Amino acid sequence: MKLYELVGTDRTQGFSPYVWRTRMALGHKALPVEMVPLIFTEIPKLDFCTAKTVPILEHDGNYITDSWDIACYLEDNFPDRPSLFGGAAGKAYASFFHFSSFYTLVIPLFQALAYDIFTCLDDRDREYFRRSREARLGKSLEAAHDRQSENLAIFHKQLWPCNSILKAQDFLSGDHPAYVDYILYGLFQWARGVSSVTLVNADEPLYHWVRRMDNLFGGLGKVIRPRG
Repeated sequence: MKLYELVGTDRTQGFSPYVWRTRMALGHKALPVEMVPLIFTEIPKLDFCTAKTVPILEHDGNYITDSWDIACYLEDNFPDRPSLFGGAAGKAYASFFHFSSFYTLVIPLFQALAYDIFTCLDDRDREYFRRSREARLGKSLEAAHDRQSENLAIFHKQLWPCNSILKAQDFLSGDHPAYVDYILYGLFQWARGVSSVTLVNADEPLYHWVRRMDNLFGGLGKVIRPRG
């Protein structure tokens, strides 16, 4: 089994939030995986599939190219391993968070991190990233960076339901982690991998949740070295 991930100048530091969802899901299932690092401009050159983004999971000749589809594939094909969802209700909960968090969390965090991501990239990726992301942002990377604090504040405000839930339980899914936790954790790994920004304060439940997540699966998440 291989998992293709996104890296910058340091090929040991995969920073895609969607890949991190999958890495944690594989850890949850206790499935060994070979990580294959790619920079942005290497992804379209893959000759075995037409994917333009990662993650890409390769297993038994199959190539699954979307983080949600990968989670469902792992759940369906490895039913003897611990469940990622804990049943239909848990899957629906994770699906809702998967879609709703794109607008409430992913977009403001991307706007906050865009310039920081750029600084981490291989030189071969910089022109592509600047052109494509500035078109998406509607402004220069530098202009987006000027509003980093504002966008981080928006992101932080949108975390209030998670902080509220975690006052009463260890994980978003209850007493044990599940895929909904890995969706959110991927965003923290994204920020950790490309920036020195602080997403939550030490007195917040999410701060302690991140530490619990870091220690899962033999400290898998600690492979990302904080920047700054």
